[in-house]
Amino acid sequence: MTLRFPYQPESLGVPPPPTLPPGAKDRWRPLIPVRLLGPTGLWWDFEQALLDPGADDTVFPIDFAAVLEVKLRPATKHGLRWRGQRYGLRFGGVSLQIGNAHTTWRWPALVAFSQAPLRYPILGNCGCLQFFNANFLGEDLEVELEKNGCIQDRPDGLRCEIGQNYPRRNTKKHEGRV
Repeated sequence: MTLRFPYQPESLGVPPPPTLPPGAKDRWRPLIPVRLLGPTGLWWDFEQALLDPGADDTVFPIDFAAVLEVKLRPATKHGLRWRGQRYGLRFGGVSLQIGNAHTTWRWPALVAFSQAPLRYPILGNCGCLQFFNANFLGEDLEVELEKNGCIQDRPDGLRCEIGQNYPRRNTKKHEGRV
């Protein structure tokens, strides 16, 4: 089973950079809807969250930890840099849910919360993309998500230890020069 999500347009608001065609008004991004569920059953739907394979963690605005009654772990020295400024991260256990009209996938995840003024929640490797094989189809402007071996179809949810698939099991050597 594969979930497919079309990229969403984001208005440039300024003349396009040289990497886009002249006259372009939008930049297309892999933004998908996600539901963030707290441990007491409270939830919040985000219409757009950024699928980001370059992000180590899945990050939501800190205010939603309180709204959804998420018990945050003790503060650590972990953080993220946003527009040159460092913001601390606090971690807490939640469930995440994505889907379409036909299929819904839900899993427990340890995610980060931050005061960084992010435009969208970030769906990074730990907490989200670790559970899926993601295919970013640039030409088609859509992303395909498929459950990987980290996900088990169980009535009590999906279980996977953070980092279970790291380091990669793929030991295939790449030959040739770049």
